[in-house]
Amino acid sequence: MSREFYKENKISILNSLNSDSDQGLNKTQVEKKREKFGLNKLQEKRGVSVWQILLNQLKDLIIIILIIAAVLAFLIGDTLEGYAILAVIVFNTIIGFVTEYRAQKAVASLKNVLSKKALVIRDGKKQEIEAVDLVPGDIIFIEEGDQIPADARLIDTNNLTVNEASLTGESESVAKEAEAQFDSKKTLAERNNMVYMGTTAARGKGKAVVTAIAEETEIGKIGAMLDETKEGKTPLEKRLERLGKSLIKITLAVIAVLTILGIFMGRPVYDTVKTGIALAIAAVPEGLPIIATVTLAIGMKKMVEHNALVRELLAVETLGSVTSICTDKTGTITENQMTLRKIYLNDHLIEISGTGYQPEGDFLLAGEKIEPAVEAGLELTLKSGLLCTSAELTKEDGAYKVLGEATEGALLTAGRKAGFSKESLKNKGYQKLAEIPFNSDYMYMAVSYALPEGKEHLYLKGSPDVVLEMCDSIMLNGEQKELTAAKINEIQQKNKKLGEEGLRILGVAYKEGKNLDSEEKLQTEIKSSLTFLALSAIIDPPRESVKEAIKETKKAGIKTKMITGDQMDTAAAIAREVGITDSDSVISGQQISQASAEELRELIKNNSVFSRVTPENKLQIIDALNQEEEITAMTGDGVNDAPALKKADIGVSMGKRGTTVAREASDMVLLDDDFATIVTAVREGRVIFDNIQKFIYFLFSNNLSKIIYIFLGIIFNLPLPLLAMQILWINVVIDVFPALSLAWEKEENNIMGREATTERNIMNRAFKKKVSLHSLILAAGPMLLYLWSLNADYSLELSRTLSFAALSFIQLFHVFNARRKSGLAFDKTLLENYYLWLAVGIGIVFQLAAIYLGPLQKILSTVAIPIELLLPTAAAIILPMFLIQLMNIFAGRDKK
Repeated sequence: MSREFYKENKISILNSLNSDSDQGLNKTQVEKKREKFGLNKLQEKRGVSVWQILLNQLKDLIIIILIIAAVLAFLIGDTLEGYAILAVIVFNTIIGFVTEYRAQKAVASLKNVLSKKALVIRDGKKQEIEAVDLVPGDIIFIEEGDQIPADARLIDTNNLTVNEASLTGESESVAKEAEAQFDSKKTLAERNNMVYMGTTAARGKGKAVVTAIAEETEIGKIGAMLDETKEGKTPLEKRLERLGKSLIKITLAVIAVLTILGIFMGRPVYDTVKTGIALAIAAVPEGLPIIATVTLAIGMKKMVEHNALVRELLAVETLGSVTSICTDKTGTITENQMTLRKIYLNDHLIEISGTGYQPEGDFLLAGEKIEPAVEAGLELTLKSGLLCTSAELTKEDGAYKVLGEATEGALLTAGRKAGFSKESLKNKGYQKLAEIPFNSDYMYMAVSYALPEGKEHLYLKGSPDVVLEMCDSIMLNGEQKELTAAKINEIQQKNKKLGEEGLRILGVAYKEGKNLDSEEKLQTEIKSSLTFLALSAIIDPPRESVKEAIKETKKAGIKTKMITGDQMDTAAAIAREVGITDSDSVISGQQISQASAEELRELIKNNSVFSRVTPENKLQIIDALNQEEEITAMTGDGVNDAPALKKADIGVSMGKRGTTVAREASDMVLLDDDFATIVTAVREGRVIFDNIQKFIYFLFSNNLSKIIYIFLGIIFNLPLPLLAMQILWINVVIDVFPALSLAWEKEENNIMGREATTERNIMNRAFKKKVSLHSLILAAGPMLLYLWSLNADYSLELSRTLSFAALSFIQLFHVFNARRKSGLAFDKTLLENYYLWLAVGIGIVFQLAAIYLGPLQKILSTVAIPIELLLPTAAAIILPMFLIQLMNIFAGRDKK
C-alpha cells in the first residue's frame, strides 16, 4: 500500500524525506536519491512487434477456415475460387494490421501530459531544472499557469487553485491549502493539501515537497493500470468466433456425410469426394470478411457525419449492442460551462434562461420575462457580481470562452445578458480602485470602483454564510432595510435548498463608501456594515439535447449510469434533471472501494449515479457490469479515464476537451463532446448490426440451401443436380454482390424501440431455425423443377441446367427477402438502395451469360434453355419467394 502523504504533517514529511523547506536538497542527496528512484519520467513499455501484430490477424478462426478452403479449392482444381479467397485474406490482414498497430500507442501518449521544466530550491538557491531530474524531497515552486511536474505535499500556499481535470474529470479548479490535514480516507479530489503531476495551477502560488515521481505518481499508476488493462474482444469478434466454430462443424459434417452417403449409394468415389469438398467450400461464406469490413466502413463514415469518429472498425457494430452506457457528467451530460441559473432577490427567485458562456437568455419571474433595469436591485446585483471578478470573457472563432475561473465566467455572461460588460461599464466611467483577491481562508473577494456620478462602491461576493456575517442591512424592492435574524434564517434556508439542487451559491453584497483606493481601506470597510443584495445560484447545466437522448436510451432498454468526480448533491441534481434517475441515491467512490465483490455487483446493478470516484472505481464498475454480461460503453476525457475506456466494450473519449491519452485508449471520439451523439451512434450501430445479420442470413441460407439441394439429390438417388463448378459459380459470382449490397440498407422502423440484449451469438436458436427453414424452401423449388424435368424425359444436361438456373436466380432474388428482418420486403423503401438493384442486375447478366454464352457453357456444362421451359423455371423461383415473404409478414405481425 502506498504512503498516504495527505494524512501526514508537512514537517514530518520533510523530515522523513531529509529535506529542508528553505534550503532544499543538496547535491549529494540528489545524486543518492536519483540512484535510488531513477528519473522522473514514465517508462514506455515495449510494444508488440510488427510481426506479432501481423500474426495476430491470421489467428482469427474464420480466416483459418478461409485458408483451409483456399487450399481445398486449389486441390480440386478451382483456382478462381482459391485466388478469390486468398484476396479476401490479404485484404482483411492489411486492415486488421493497420488498426492494431495504431492501438499500441495508447500508453506511449502519456508522455504528452508531463511538464518539461520545474522551479526548485537546491543548496539554498532557487533554480530552474528539467522536470525529469526531480527526486523525492525536492522543494518546488508553483505559480499560476504552471503544470505540476510531480506529486507533492504542499508546505505553503497563497490563494492557490489547481485544475485537476486530467485526473478527476472535473473542470472546476480545486482550492489548495497547505495546512490541511486529514485523519480519514479521502479521494484524490478531496486531498486539497496535495498537488499531482499533469495538473495545472489555475490561480495563486504554492510551495511543495516532492513525494513521488515517475511511475509512483498518481498519473504513473494510471499508466500502469492502462498497460495492464486487457482489452476484451468486441461483441462482434465473439459472435464471429462462434460463427467460425459453427462453420467448422458444418464443413466437416458436409464432407463426411455426403462423401460417405454418396459412396454407400454406389456413386463414383472421385466425383463424390470432389462434390463434397466443393459443397464444403460453398458452406464457407468467403465474402463474409469483406462484406463485414465494408458494412463497418459505411457505418464509420455515417457516424463521422454525426460527430462520432470511430477509431476501429469492429467498434462500429459494438455500439449497436450496448446495454449500459457509463457516462461522465462534466462536458458530456453538461455543457462544461458554468451558468448563473437563479438569483434569490426581493424574497423571490428570478430564473435566467440560456446555457454556457453564450450571452443569450432572458430573466424570468414566475415564468414571465422581466427587464433587469425594471426589477429593483437586479441590475445592481448583476453589476456587483460582474465587477467583482478577475476573469475575462472572450470570443474566439465565434465561440465564447473564459480566461480564469469558470464560476466567474457565469457572472460575466449574466451581466452581458442584461446588456452590460466590464468594458462597457469602464467606457461609461467605472474605474477600478482596489481589490482583495479571493482566498480560501476567508472565502470572499472584494473590489472597489469609482462611479461616473462621483460615488464609490465596494462590491463583494463569496460564501453566503461569510457574506451574511459582514452585512447588517438588506436591499428589498429597492429599499435598504435591517437584516434581522429571521431574514438571515430565511436566506440560509433558501441557500440550503438551492444547494440541494446541485447549485453553487454565492452571496453578493455592496456598500457605498469613500476613499476606497487601497486593499487596507477595503479591509477596514468590510469589517463595518455591508448591504446584502442576493444569492446567485450557479451550475454547469445539462446540454439541451441530453434529456431526449436519455429518453431514447430508456426506450431502447439501455441503462445509463453517470460516473463523476463531483459532489454528491450536484451529481444527484443533474441526474434527476436529465432523467437518469428519479431518486436521491448516490453511491460514493469510497463505498465502491469498501464493498465486497457480491455487494459491488448489487451496488452497480441497482444504482445509476456514482460520485467522487477514482480511476480504480471506474474499472470496478466496468468489471461488475461485464460480470453481469452487460455490453458496456464508457465515456471519459482525462488520463484518469483511460484504463476504464480501454476495459469497456466500447470506450468513448471527448474530441474537444479530451486528453491524448484518453483518445488513444478509446474506440470512438465524440467530436462535439455531446452525450446525444453517443445515442445517435448507438442507433447507427444497431443499423449496422441489422445489416450484418441480414447478409449473414443471406449467405448462410443460400449456402445451406445448396447443401440441402445436393443432399436431397443423393437421398433420392438422382444424378447430381449440380456439378462442382456450378456450385462454386453460384457461391462466388451470384452470392457475393447481393450480400454486399445489404451493407447499404436503411434502418428499419422502431430500431431504438427494441430491447437491448446481451446476446453475443449471431446464430442463436431463432436465427438457426429461420435459416434452416428458408434454406429448405429455397432448395425445394429447384428440386421439384429438376425432378419434373427428369421425369419429362429431358436430357440430364438440360435438366441440370434448369436446376442450375433456378437455384442461381432464386438465391439471387433471395436478397429481397434478406433486406427486411420481418415483414414485407417489397415496401416503399425498396428503391432507396441503388446498390441492391445494381447487384441484382449484375447477377442476372452473369447468370444469363452462364446459360447462353458458348465459352461459359463449356466451363459450366450448361445448355441454352428453350423458351417453353422458361415458365416452369420461373414458377420454381417465384413460388418459394412468395412462401418466404408470406412467412416474414406473419413473423412481423407476431412481433407487434
